[in-house]
Amino acid sequence: MVLQSFVSLRRWFHPCLLLAFTMANPSDAATKLLFGTGVGLLLVAGFGFIEGRATIEEPSLGWLFILIGLLALVLGKSLNDGNGPLANAFPDESAEQLASRVRDDINESIKAASVGSAWAELEANVLEQELSEEE
Repeated sequence: MVLQSFVSLRRWFHPCLLLAFTMANPSDAATKLLFGTGVGLLLVAGFGFIEGRATIEEPSLGWLFILIGLLALVLGKSLNDGNGPLANAFPDESAEQLASRVRDDINESIKAASVGSAWAELEANVLEQELSEEE
């Protein structure tokens, strides 16, 4: 009985379970964060206007919330389109492309470390030869 109820729950929440096991690419994650921040800041400004803490006639801190909220929405939209100032910082790549890029970076750093250790070994050998020649 318990197994059957678990199976029916799993059937209803299957899309949520699939989303939980997939990794979002950096572009999608940053876009969602920017859209959420922008909408949240506009809501804060709206509540400030409703409560009378900010007015339309005089500049106040409420206008700063509106400007930053609009900026976040514009940045989120431009990042969602794949261009804009944040497109290089948050690449729109799949999990395979990300894994390949990270693998290449790791291989490059290993190669650089091995070249560095080879130079150190060569220097040690040269110094050893010079010391043996002096004796």
